[in-house]
Amino acid sequence: MKKLKKLLRLVCLGLFLLLAVTGISIAGAAPVLAKNEERFNDNETLIEMVDEKKEDEEK
Repeated sequence: MKKLKKLLRLVCLGLFLLLAVTGISIAGAAPVLAKNEERFNDNETLIEMVDEKKEDEEK
């Protein structure tokens, strides 16, 4: 009976490891947060303005 319990525990452990590896491969690994969070706090959109030239000014 003890050998059966050990075998069942080993099979369950292998099943859990297989499920974990499958979940990581499908969803991807969890992102690691950087220690320097200041880079991520700047969410301002930077757009460069382009001045339009008038046709009269080109000549």
